[in-house]
Amino acid sequence: MNVHRGVARALFALAAVLTGVAVVAPLYDRPGGYALLAELDEPLLTGAGAALALTGAVLLSSRRPVLRTVACHGLVWAVVLGASCVPVYLVAVDPFPSAEFDVPAPDGAARRLVVERTSPLTDPVWEVYVDDGSFPTARRWPVVRYDDMAPWPQGIRGAEWVSPDVISLTDADHMPHEIELSPEGRPLDRMDW
Repeated sequence: MNVHRGVARALFALAAVLTGVAVVAPLYDRPGGYALLAELDEPLLTGAGAALALTGAVLLSSRRPVLRTVACHGLVWAVVLGASCVPVYLVAVDPFPSAEFDVPAPDGAARRLVVERTSPLTDPVWEVYVDDGSFPTARRWPVVRYDDMAPWPQGIRGAEWVSPDVISLTDADHMPHEIELSPEGRPLDRMDW
């Protein structure tokens, strides 16, 4: 009986944390926001997890033994089915794009230049950003983002640091684009294709 209460409390806490992440992550998915929260901005996953945890917690905290037994079986099946659905979801929406380039700053500072491309199964998007700081307080500064479905071929063939405050991106036409950064990592120039 005490085990049910302990699990129910843990599920209530998990539901609260997942709900908080689902609410706060979109607020920080902006220029200068925390990189960790930008990565966790998946409201469908966090919302479904919070709803499942809350439902399980309510059923496990019931005084009826039949409801607790049904809740235990239901939670086991929900975890098994949810775990089998996660790979399908990841293939469909690709929340973790492939990192084409991940280049640390040349002066040893806690700064990285990252170029990512999402899966071609959905609308492919190129994202270039600078993460300034170390985990978990790194700030994300977007440099450029564009769809891969442009009428002419676009892409990033190379990404490098020219100096600690200047990055260079080489596009599909082998043209270099130098972008100056502020001391906190914010791009001062726009990249025009």
